[in-house]
Amino acid sequence: MAEATPGLDHALAGDHLLAQGQFAQAFDAYASALQAQPQNAYWRFLAGESLFHLGRYEDCVALLHDLNPGADAALAIEHAMTLGRALQLTGQHTAAEMQLIKAFMLDPGHEEAAYNLGVFYEQAGMPEQAVSFLQAAAQRHPHSVRLHYNLGSCLAQCGQTAAAASALRATLTLHPAHVEAHHNLALLYLRQGRLAQGWPHYAWRFNRHAHEGAIADWQPHTPALPADLHGHTVWVQGEQGIGDELFFMRFLPALHALGARVHYQLCNTKLAPLLCQPAFASLVQTPPPEAPAPLRLQIGDLPLALGGTQANHYPAAVPLQANATLRARLQQQHPLLASPRRKLGLAWRAGTQAQPQGFATQRWLQKSAPLDGILDVLATLDVEVVVLQRELQPQEWAHVQTRLGEDRVLDASGYDQDLDELLALLSCLDGLVGVSNTNVHLCAGLGIGGDVLVPAPAEFRWQEEGSPSPWFPGFAVHRQSAGADWQAPMATLAASLHARYGVDQRQ
Repeated sequence: MAEATPGLDHALAGDHLLAQGQFAQAFDAYASALQAQPQNAYWRFLAGESLFHLGRYEDCVALLHDLNPGADAALAIEHAMTLGRALQLTGQHTAAEMQLIKAFMLDPGHEEAAYNLGVFYEQAGMPEQAVSFLQAAAQRHPHSVRLHYNLGSCLAQCGQTAAAASALRATLTLHPAHVEAHHNLALLYLRQGRLAQGWPHYAWRFNRHAHEGAIADWQPHTPALPADLHGHTVWVQGEQGIGDELFFMRFLPALHALGARVHYQLCNTKLAPLLCQPAFASLVQTPPPEAPAPLRLQIGDLPLALGGTQANHYPAAVPLQANATLRARLQQQHPLLASPRRKLGLAWRAGTQAQPQGFATQRWLQKSAPLDGILDVLATLDVEVVVLQRELQPQEWAHVQTRLGEDRVLDASGYDQDLDELLALLSCLDGLVGVSNTNVHLCAGLGIGGDVLVPAPAEFRWQEEGSPSPWFPGFAVHRQSAGADWQAPMATLAASLHARYGVDQRQ
């Protein structure tokens, strides 16, 4: 009887556990197998693969960095891909790129090798480089959903809107319920002003899927509202971030105009003071019923649910009013707010940038414009500056004071917790300068405009081209082009502000 291969039983157990997603137990099994055959490259690779799936990226690198696959070409590709991904996730980007290129060069037709290299370049902020790999790979593998999807995402980041839409439509042809492809195609269409095409895809947005998508084979259902809503009750649930909820609240008056009784539940409780504003006096503030209601929807679906009345319509921001007593108190506390000199609010970043939790495309809403470039412009103006930047850092505040002068600036970064106070503060301003954030939505309601710096690719609310955006007609738009720096938008910002506020004669 032939002797059993040493460690084989443990390795076979590891194979089974790895296939079942039991990665910790799989690693233990392969470790036991390696005690019998320490030089077995394949088992060592599978132990490293188990560590990768456990998120133990540093341990994975330590185990695999000197592994020699020998003449096994398939193992060489798998080893280079796993090691490359682990190196990237431990911040060793140059070494990661070398391994991922190695995997691709070993077999340029390997679908996963091309995908991994494309994702690497996308996450490294090099979408043009990603496109060069993903386009060729998608042609070789026309049925790969992930290649078409990531190609569409990278093309959108490069400003190639038509090609991006084509790749996302190809994704949906292969996988009609691909949530991310629907969401990103919606943003492309809406950014182009193709609202009737965009809103149906927007029903697949990420947050709605996260809320409802536990159901197998989930698809969004948005009820079509009757043309005459007299006698009907519509239950509307707020959603998304503060700025998003504020934006979509502009569609609520259309329900009232059609005769509906509107019950509204806020998502962001900071917005509660808004519901006391005259514009929202008709809303009933109650939670939705436990039992399903026939006319119950999320606020982001209002444009779609309203159908023909809103499909290609840009309703204005809901008019807001500031509390005069609070405004007077703020002006007493901060004399700069009461001075006759014109005042601009300033914020140069918005959103939250998270860290990737694995090797996959991570997308989050984060916007920023170069502070020094904005300060270069503001320093030449005859204005005072109210800093509205959320999470303002001490060194940033010191830098603003140094550049503009302590007598010309006010730190108002702490007024974002109380909406009534924030509205009173904003009502003291003549305009805003910086990136789009909650303050832009509030100022639009107060009838205050400004100048918005829009990073590429633009949010759909600022559209793909032109100024101003039809969603915010009071704001001049200064766009960063895909792959370009901020020199051109800073020049148009300077011209816009100089025309309205004049040059500081004290310069």
